[in-house]
Amino acid sequence: MTTKLKTPDVDLIELSGKWVYKHPNEGRELTVNNTIYKVKEGEYNTASGLDYMVVENTQTGELSMVFEGTQGGKDIVTDGTLPGSIPNTQLKAANEAYKKENKKYGIKNVSGNSLGGGLANYVASNNEDVRSVTYNPAILPEGDYDKNNPRITNYVSEYDPLTLGERGMGYGDRLPGETYILQNNVPWMQTIISNHVGYSEDTIHVNGKEITIEADAHLPVGVWSGQVLTGQKGKKIDMNPENIRILANSLRTRMTEEMNTGQLYLDTAVDEVNKEGGNLDNRTTTLQKSFDDLLREGEFGEIVTSLANYSELRDQLEKTNPVCMGAFDVVQKVRTLPILGEILDVVSGSFLRVGDFLLDIPLLVVDLLFRIEEAMDQISKIKLQAVPELFEGIDNQFFNDAMVAELKEHYTVLDANKDTVVKQVLTFSSQVTYVSNELKKADKLLTATQKVQSVGSPPATQSYVLEESKALKDGMGKKQTMLDKNFKAFSTKTTELLVPALDAIHSVTNQLVEAIKSAIKCLKELQAGFSLVHIPFTDIDKDVREKLKDSIKGLQEMKLMIQGVDSAVKDMESNLPNVLTAYRPYIDTALFEGTKFHDVILLNKEAYNIFNSAEMVFEDIKYQLGDNKSAAISALDKLAEKAIKNLKILLKQIERGSINV
Repeated sequence: MTTKLKTPDVDLIELSGKWVYKHPNEGRELTVNNTIYKVKEGEYNTASGLDYMVVENTQTGELSMVFEGTQGGKDIVTDGTLPGSIPNTQLKAANEAYKKENKKYGIKNVSGNSLGGGLANYVASNNEDVRSVTYNPAILPEGDYDKNNPRITNYVSEYDPLTLGERGMGYGDRLPGETYILQNNVPWMQTIISNHVGYSEDTIHVNGKEITIEADAHLPVGVWSGQVLTGQKGKKIDMNPENIRILANSLRTRMTEEMNTGQLYLDTAVDEVNKEGGNLDNRTTTLQKSFDDLLREGEFGEIVTSLANYSELRDQLEKTNPVCMGAFDVVQKVRTLPILGEILDVVSGSFLRVGDFLLDIPLLVVDLLFRIEEAMDQISKIKLQAVPELFEGIDNQFFNDAMVAELKEHYTVLDANKDTVVKQVLTFSSQVTYVSNELKKADKLLTATQKVQSVGSPPATQSYVLEESKALKDGMGKKQTMLDKNFKAFSTKTTELLVPALDAIHSVTNQLVEAIKSAIKCLKELQAGFSLVHIPFTDIDKDVREKLKDSIKGLQEMKLMIQGVDSAVKDMESNLPNVLTAYRPYIDTALFEGTKFHDVILLNKEAYNIFNSAEMVFEDIKYQLGDNKSAAISALDKLAEKAIKNLKILLKQIERGSINV
């Protein structure tokens, strides 16, 4: 048997993407992949937004701390500072919370989704005795991170909007540890939230068929390890009777279910092509609203396209006024003190300049809000001027008679080949079961190794040969070329419209940061001046010192928030074409929203995910079966190799039957 981790990664993915958001109370039992986890403690709805739960794996006793992800407005400051260079108070608070809970329980794992993933990775980066497993985590602040940290594993879904934005803006190096991209969702606006958190209370249907959106539903999980397969070869295990039994049970249950689901999705896609034909492109909707939903998920797009989030940012920025006015009142109070002359001797320059900086900051904030509103206006222009570029030539003639004929020909072949592969995999399952049953019958006096060697090869079966498709040799061909050309025009126009607005915002935020830094510098010099004097028989100087300290702290928090916004805007400005390219799968799929071909795209992709997962599982099975002297195991090894070959052929044919997403 292989050694399994006490808490599998797939369990931590579900705990952080699903259960922690439900705020389960202390003592509640959570069923996760047939394992019971008991909530030992839960901290929710805190003023700081630092929410988490501590759970115990009741089978092993191992304890894990699961951080909750972004909860809305109260996390906008934290999210805004992630592109910055200094860990903010919430990241530090997460580390302190871990230390407290670790002292109480002995925490072995931390995990989280979105912002919660960033918190978990920050904790694991600063503590040597804990493992972090995250799902679609937020990046950490700028700094040096150990990409080879063996205690940190990040799983990111292929179409996670947060990860797409981070990679597009060049933040890929802000994730410590190993990062693996999972093909487990579809690029559809309706699933954009579930693509990020991995789970949803809603069910998603395409042409009447439910699309599974749970993050761990179709992951390639190792038969023996129980861990998500990432293409790396693990330690070879002993192919004894017990491990053969495990393989047989897994193939009979999970693999059979997966094959049947993949077959159902492709069956439905085939029906769509054959029945609808020229009606595949019966478009009824536009991209306008979809574009709002799409760009809202970006680092700064969330601010400039969403009135709700803009309001949150505005409220945060407007808090700078009382901070600045409070600091200004302190300075004015100093002017009336009897020791003014002594202080001026030390910090005369700072005293004279600080008032100007404190009065400039609110004016710059007003200018920044105005510039953001201008950027929001540019988004409206993008809808009117850039989005139409995407639809050039994509009308009811997009699928002409020749194209429909090719699609039907290809899907006829794909339909037959899919059934052949499914039958081949299910037959392999029965052959493994045969070997497992024969091992049960083997002489009880034999050792495990002798039993395996005594069993002969399973009965021979038919050979499974797939038909070559002569249609769609170059995929969607000219249609794909048209989509590529349209997207390039859209990206160019969007960049022309939005970059100047982003540049204006960057200019103001840069001035604002400098003004805040200068004000802090002057106040610190005043603070230093007060350390040299004392007014006898009164607490006036002590009171002023405390107010100066509070003013400096408030300005420092303000500076951190503005620096985060400034960094995000600057990076969006320089990487906007890359960001749009990262989100292109959503854009291309949205072009066909409301059409029959839209359903075909999604069904194809979901089927591809399932068969791709099966291929990875078979690669691992073959690896473990290989180099075995037993006739039975050697025969199974060769059968697994043939199944892998046909799965690869099928995957290529599925790709050819749809646009690139």
